[in-house]
Amino acid sequence: MTSDFLVRLSQSADRLTETDQKMVSALLDRREELVFLSGPQLAERIEVHGAAPTRLAQKLGYKGFPELRSVLQKDMLNAQDAALRMRRSVNSAEEGHYLSDLVAFEITALQNLDDLIPQSAIDQVADAIFGARNVFIFAQGHAQSIAHFLSRRLDRFGLTTVSLTGRGRDVAERLVGLTKDDVVIALAFRKQPSTYTPMMQHVRDIGATSILVSDLAGLIMTPEPDITLAAPRGRSGSEFQTPTVPFVIISAILLTMAARHEEAAIGALEKLSKLFDGFEKP
Repeated sequence: MTSDFLVRLSQSADRLTETDQKMVSALLDRREELVFLSGPQLAERIEVHGAAPTRLAQKLGYKGFPELRSVLQKDMLNAQDAALRMRRSVNSAEEGHYLSDLVAFEITALQNLDDLIPQSAIDQVADAIFGARNVFIFAQGHAQSIAHFLSRRLDRFGLTTVSLTGRGRDVAERLVGLTKDDVVIALAFRKQPSTYTPMMQHVRDIGATSILVSDLAGLIMTPEPDITLAAPRGRSGSEFQTPTVPFVIISAILLTMAARHEEAAIGALEKLSKLFDGFEKP
């Protein structure tokens, strides 16, 4: 079942202040440490005004912070219970079973995808990408490996991709040719990159379609994109989080594109196969 907190957070993302975003980021990234604190204790721990937790809770539609805290505690315990059951099923109880432990958390995270990202949203993204004049792909840091994978796959479908990586000036230079008939896909995890805001604002001004693939941090990134595909990645609050979940999201988009636009996609792949034959001759 989709988390009540995440649903409300997604619906209220555009109304969150900088302080709200700071609290949400802390609660998502350090939940085991913070979700059992009172409102004043939380405010002191993350250095915000004492009334800020209550204001955030009410902004999300809860009566007060105790109700919000109860929801977060329930979500955390359910997630821990699911991961514990999975660890037992793969015999990871013994100390040192790092692979089994990782598999348990990854499977739990993947099982949540069906609840958090409906196929209808994947369909919408797939159609937007396939109908675009150009596909701009934004990524910083570790997200660049996923961006490279996506770009290579879209190239094989015969689409034109533009990489938005590097420093702010590099991103700006490549955005000069953006039009309303283009699509911008942003890959961002853990926190909002500094170049995300000016990029998304430009995309909005031009009228191009914007898509964000992210973890839970994506629910509070601003400006809000047209479509957000966000899901937690493995261990909550851990510095070590794998790219498995976002890779699966991207793969689902690609498979959906191939299924919904089969004739064009298969035609491009057949053309590529013939090109390979010519380029690989001695």
